[in-house]
Amino acid sequence: MTHLIAIYFSYVYNENNNHLNMQKVMMMADKGLFLKIDPNFPLPINVQIKEQIKWLIGIGIVKPGEYLPPTNQLAEHLQLNRNTINWVYTQLRDEGIVLMQKGRGTQVAEDAKVEELKAKRMPMLTFIEKTIQEASEQGFDLEEVILSSFAFIQLSNNHLEKNNVQILFIECREHDYAFYRQEIEQLTGANVRTVFVEDLHAAHDVKEAIEQTDFIVTTLNHDEEVRELLAHCDKKILTIGATAEMPLMIDIAKMEPGSKVGFVCLGNKGGQWMSQRVQDAGISQIVSMPRGTSNHEKLLETLKEADRIYASPVVYDKVKELAPDKTMLYPLKLEKSSEALLKDLTNPKR
Repeated sequence: MTHLIAIYFSYVYNENNNHLNMQKVMMMADKGLFLKIDPNFPLPINVQIKEQIKWLIGIGIVKPGEYLPPTNQLAEHLQLNRNTINWVYTQLRDEGIVLMQKGRGTQVAEDAKVEELKAKRMPMLTFIEKTIQEASEQGFDLEEVILSSFAFIQLSNNHLEKNNVQILFIECREHDYAFYRQEIEQLTGANVRTVFVEDLHAAHDVKEAIEQTDFIVTTLNHDEEVRELLAHCDKKILTIGATAEMPLMIDIAKMEPGSKVGFVCLGNKGGQWMSQRVQDAGISQIVSMPRGTSNHEKLLETLKEADRIYASPVVYDKVKELAPDKTMLYPLKLEKSSEALLKDLTNPKR
C-alpha cells in the first residue's frame, strides 16, 4: 500500500539519502498507511501532505465517505503546526475533494470531483511508475527531474490575457496583501479589488464590492473569519496560501544556534506568519523576533538587536534603508495548488 508514496517522493526511500533521518512519519493506523514529509524536499510541506492525500483518494485507498484524521491528531503525529493541516484540508475542500463539517471532521466527498480525480490518477499511476523506473535506469536524479520539469512547464505556459472577471480579495492590513494581489492579477488576468478584513468587521460599506464581484479570494489566515462574515453571500469563496522559497529556508537552517532573526512585515501578525513558516520547516535553532513596521520604536529595537533581518517584499525597501547590513528579502511564493485554483477561475478547461 505504501508504493504510492514512492511515486511522488521515491528518492526519500534511498537508504543512502542523507536526509532520511529528518523525515517525520504519520501512520493511518486503521489502514496501515504512512504519510511522509521531508523538510529538505523542494516542495512546501503542506503541498507534500496534500498531494499524498490526493493520491490515496485518487487510487481508491481512501474511499468516498471515509474521514481523514483530525487536524490536531495529524499535526501531532507529523510534529507540525495545526494551521498547516488546516491549510491542507481547506485546499482539498476548495478543490471539491473533501467536506469539512464542524463537530464531524473532514470527509472524502462523494461527488464528480472525486470521480474526476480517480479517473486522472489511476492511469497516471502507471505512467509515473514507468517514468520513475526509466529515470532510475538512466541514472537521472529524481529531484532534478522534478525541478527541471516544473521549469520547462513554466517556459511552455502562455500568459493569460486580461479578462472581465471581477475578483474581490480580502486580507488584513498586517500581512503582505500587495504580494497576494499581484499574484492573483498575474495568474487570473482578472480585475482585482482589495478589501481589508478590518473594514468588514467595522461594517464599512462593502456591499457594492461584493455584489459586483464574480469570486471572493482570501488567505488561510482569515478563511474561517471571512466565511463567517460573508455567510449571507452566495459568491464562491476560495482560499489561497503562500510559503517561503526553499533557498531561504536553507540559509536560515545554516545559521548558528541561538542566532537572533527578525521577521518583519506590515504588522506583527505578518511577521509571526513568516516566523511560523520557518518553524514548520523544522528549523528551531534560531531565536525568532517577529515584528511589524507599524510600531517604529519597536522596529528599531528589533533591527538593533537582531543578527539578521528578513523583510517581506512590501516593506523590504524601508527596512533595508534602516538596517542595510542586516536586511535580506523574505521571498514569497504561492503554493502550487493555490496557483492551480486561481488559474482555473478564468480558464476552467485548462
